[in-house]
Amino acid sequence: MNSLYTVTTLLAAVALIGVTGASSQQTSAIIDNWKEEFRVLTDQFEDAISDEVDQKPINNDTIRMLVDDYKTNLTEFFENSTNLNATG
Repeated sequence: MNSLYTVTTLLAAVALIGVTGASSQQTSAIIDNWKEEFRVLTDQFEDAISDEVDQKPINNDTIRMLVDDYKTNLTEFFENSTNLNATG
């Protein structure tokens, strides 16, 4: 009877370790994707600002528009990230 309990305990432990490992891998993949998407969004913004600053004369309205667009994109990005984490 003791061997039955030992086997059952070992199987439960293996199952728990497997579930925990799979969950941490999924979380790691989500974080990696999030970091990459954030990096791309920020790089695009930096490139657009750099291109605009290189123009002579500098158009402040265009720069304000780029900053507003970046702010909007960041807000959407973080809202989507929060929604993903709530459902994931």
